[in-house]
Amino acid sequence: MSRSKHTDPRSIRAARRFRAPSERRSANDLSLRRRVGKAVAESGGASVPPAKRKMEWRRGLRIVTERARHGFHHPVNRAQVLAILKAVGPVACYGLRTIEFARQPRGAKSNVPVFGRYKVPGRIILFEQPLSPWRLPGLLEGDNISRFERAGALIKPLVGSQATLVEWPEGTLPRFMLEEVLLHELGHHVLQHEKGKRLVRIARTQDHEAFAARFAMRQRLMLRARGG
Repeated sequence: MSRSKHTDPRSIRAARRFRAPSERRSANDLSLRRRVGKAVAESGGASVPPAKRKMEWRRGLRIVTERARHGFHHPVNRAQVLAILKAVGPVACYGLRTIEFARQPRGAKSNVPVFGRYKVPGRIILFEQPLSPWRLPGLLEGDNISRFERAGALIKPLVGSQATLVEWPEGTLPRFMLEEVLLHELGHHVLQHEKGKRLVRIARTQDHEAFAARFAMRQRLMLRARGG
């Protein structure tokens, strides 16, 4: 069966496009070269010299930082984010345009801070977080408890006050932001970008979240297996 570079698995396409973002789609296409060679042979003409490969470098990923407010901080920095992206590889970085360290959005209705969001096309936002410990109104949902404790947080319901105390020992909140938040948002990006870089979500919220959760879990296990 004839194979074109356009049918390559995403991991191969991503590495190629990440390495040479401005390369024409026909460059180094074996299928195209076979067709051209066949046409030349049938016409009795001379061989066609390969086209010159034009390499252009676009600006790389932009990381934008908004200063945290008093009582808040950005748990991770540029270097930590770039280390995770390097560890995950081109499959997640392909098509990623910006990562932003931003302030908490206004009007959030949850009893926990907002951690991260993915905006099409190719934009990940990581939000500032309160300084530890956190005194959160109400009791935490089971999913939040699992995610917090997986990163090393200490959770204590405050009896009689309908509140929850969350403490983040040193290094645990950065781990949470990288392994539970950044990897999850990268999962959203992988699914979205694979489906044609559309400017609207290409799956139901439930399906988008399920894919992002599976992606984050696989990457987290691989990173920890490598000792990351």
